[in-house]
Amino acid sequence: MTTAVSLFIRFLILLSPFLFSACSTTVQDNALHRPPAILQEEESHDYNVEMPDSSCSYFYLLWGTHAENNKRYQEAEEAFEKALICDPDSRYIHRRLPILLLRMGKPLGAAKWLRQSIERFPGDTEDRILLARLAIRNNESDEAIRLYREVLALTPGDETLLLRIGFLQLEQNQFIDAKRSFSDALALNPQSLYAHLYLARLATRMNQPTQAAEYYEKALSQNWTADLAIEVSEFYTLQNEYEKVEALYRSVLDKYPQEKHAGLGLVHVLLLQGKSKEALTVLQEMRTNSSEPAEIDIIIARFYLRNENLQMAAKVLKPLVLENNREEAVYMLAVIRYEQQDIINARTLLEKIQPQSEFYEDAVSLRVRILIKEKNLTKATLLLQQTIKEYEKPSPALYTLLASLYMEQEMFQDGYTILDTALTIHPGNTKILFEYALLLEKENKREAAIQWMTKILALNPDHADALNYIGYTWADLDINLEKALSYIQKAVELKPENGYIRDSLGWVHYRMGDFTKAHKETNKALKMEPEDPYIHEHLGDIYKKLGNNIKARQAYKKAQELFKTKARQMQMQERINAL
Repeated sequence: MTTAVSLFIRFLILLSPFLFSACSTTVQDNALHRPPAILQEEESHDYNVEMPDSSCSYFYLLWGTHAENNKRYQEAEEAFEKALICDPDSRYIHRRLPILLLRMGKPLGAAKWLRQSIERFPGDTEDRILLARLAIRNNESDEAIRLYREVLALTPGDETLLLRIGFLQLEQNQFIDAKRSFSDALALNPQSLYAHLYLARLATRMNQPTQAAEYYEKALSQNWTADLAIEVSEFYTLQNEYEKVEALYRSVLDKYPQEKHAGLGLVHVLLLQGKSKEALTVLQEMRTNSSEPAEIDIIIARFYLRNENLQMAAKVLKPLVLENNREEAVYMLAVIRYEQQDIINARTLLEKIQPQSEFYEDAVSLRVRILIKEKNLTKATLLLQQTIKEYEKPSPALYTLLASLYMEQEMFQDGYTILDTALTIHPGNTKILFEYALLLEKENKREAAIQWMTKILALNPDHADALNYIGYTWADLDINLEKALSYIQKAVELKPENGYIRDSLGWVHYRMGDFTKAHKETNKALKMEPEDPYIHEHLGDIYKKLGNNIKARQAYKKAQELFKTKARQMQMQERINAL
């Protein structure tokens, strides 16, 4: 038999299902590409009942599969739909079509076909599960839960479904329902790792640390993994159980010495316990085991900076700058040189950082600070203007820094203009709004400034500085004192270590006539900000009210020394003379 004849016979064999099927009536060739229903209309036969045509369905299935494999998705969709016309009950095609539509980015179409499949095959579960996943993608958690419950009714005792339902309930803060679902899963499988894990997370959210610890420990005993040990460590850190945290992190590092998360977690908990030397030892061990020691060097440098050891931090950073020219190290070393008053080297380092660097804006900000320190406001302003022009979307920090420079030079209109521009790019940004309010304050437009601060609180009710500004301004004007007190007390709760806010609390007590409380809070503020002249002035006023003129004079004298302007120094002298 010749090769040509052999190939022809094979072709006939492959084609035979279609030649002898209901689709192969005496019609034009292109009729093979049309659904059987259309062909039946063109034929003279009249069938009362349409029977499934498996050969026709199979033909379009092959066509659609070939098109899908070649990423001709639209063609594949049409072929699958034609296959279903041939055989409406083809379970396989009912499953393939929604998946194809999802590939095509047509979730609504996929959902439509899945609902039709559920109606046609009510006892099947896969369609409901896929439809539930689509609902989750569309943030329709209640619909997903409903579908999962339908599946659970068809397949009772499915632990995984209960866990999925509980997880969705937990995401919606339906804690009681979530606990019931997880507990039901645990009843089905007392060794369920995920049931224990989710119950632990739920107990944490419900502020039940004892129960959370029990569930976490059971999960660990069933299936110890580094990720789980780290999660439990973070839980115990929140409970201040540092010995357990330390033991867990060390257990991870014993098995996985390169595990960076565990190493840094251990360093953190050692620092919380004041074990600085042990923390440094861990960092050095991490450097030895790390495939990227430069990253650990950066962390070691930060460790030294945290302990105000600028010299050792610089020693660690120098090789990173000289050998790798690592930009983060360059910036950190520049900051150290600035703090050491080595302005020339600080400037040289900062100029190495290029505009495409993630540290460029920080570098520019520090260069501006240096220029301000040198009283070269004009050059600082030009540098910021140029930097803002270089970026398509400059950060709010650059705009607010430029606005503060305009404010310093009493170029108020320029300040408003640049902040208006900033708000078009960053609408509703509270940093920009706050700077706008400060600009109004600088122009002595206090009422307008309060309005802008109120806008900030509408966006962020926990903005401590806005609360403090409004509260202090009311106290200074001797109005709305009760409300001023509540604003400042909230600000103190948000920023307890802020000396300026603490001073505001003392000042509102002073205005309300409670000089004992005023004295207590102002002294706290002075410990936090010992070089602020206004706090010393307030303390002088309080001592005067308490009848202690000697201490009042001392406080006024200190304020006089710290004030920079002659006008304020003269005011303090007048108060001293009045005593």
